[in-house]
Amino acid sequence: MGKLQFFVVLCYAIPVLVILFPIGLTFSYLFKITKLDRWSNRINNFLGYFWYRSFFILTGRTLDFSQGDWNPNGNNRFLICNHTNALEVPLIVSLPYLSKSKDVRLSYLGGDIIQRYKIIPLMMHKTIVEAVIYSEKKPNFRNFKTDVLRVLKTRSIFLYPEGERTFTEEIQPFQTGVMKIAYKFNIDLDVFVVSGFMGYSSLPEYQHLTKSKTIYFHYCGSILAKDYPTFEDYLAKAETLMKEKKQILETKEKTSILQN
Repeated sequence: MGKLQFFVVLCYAIPVLVILFPIGLTFSYLFKITKLDRWSNRINNFLGYFWYRSFFILTGRTLDFSQGDWNPNGNNRFLICNHTNALEVPLIVSLPYLSKSKDVRLSYLGGDIIQRYKIIPLMMHKTIVEAVIYSEKKPNFRNFKTDVLRVLKTRSIFLYPEGERTFTEEIQPFQTGVMKIAYKFNIDLDVFVVSGFMGYSSLPEYQHLTKSKTIYFHYCGSILAKDYPTFEDYLAKAETLMKEKKQILETKEKTSILQN
């Protein structure tokens, strides 16, 4: 087992082994059944926060979260972020508590990561949109689009526009499928970026991240679909916001290491 694989196993063992999760999810489902959705949602959001905090404490990392002027309230938006590896997911599900807006309703869009880690749909009461599996001979894009728009009626959806875990700190080109849905149906984007998660790997080019012990999760800005005359402009702006913020964070990482 590689170093990064070890940390992934450790991360996803927390909600399986810590008694707080089965107890919390039991109460969450009871509240859901009795139509107390607000309290059910708050429990789920807290469990996500506890998950991320536990993992960072165990691995000796700290989080630098910057909300900026992001307004977490409201629905019908895509929250997008770069995706290096599976260790980012606890940050995503804990985002309401990070932003101090405990009632934020989020869903999650993903493919194989949902199939691998069943705790994610459990914690979100299956308000998950599963990405079309592109290896299928006849992927059902119509149902996928319908599912996305249905979920957006009650909550926002977090997704990774690169379409896969990249296992690099470099931001890869965005896949256009889901982004085209966003542009066609006038869905606004809230753009985030993470930096530093490859410090959990043993790759020599990321040894400086191992030393920094800081993970960055920053808001980059929002994009209103109506402001862009073409899909290409809309997509390019999202990529630019994310890459510019990532460059700033990488400079901050290197400066921090030099100072220490």
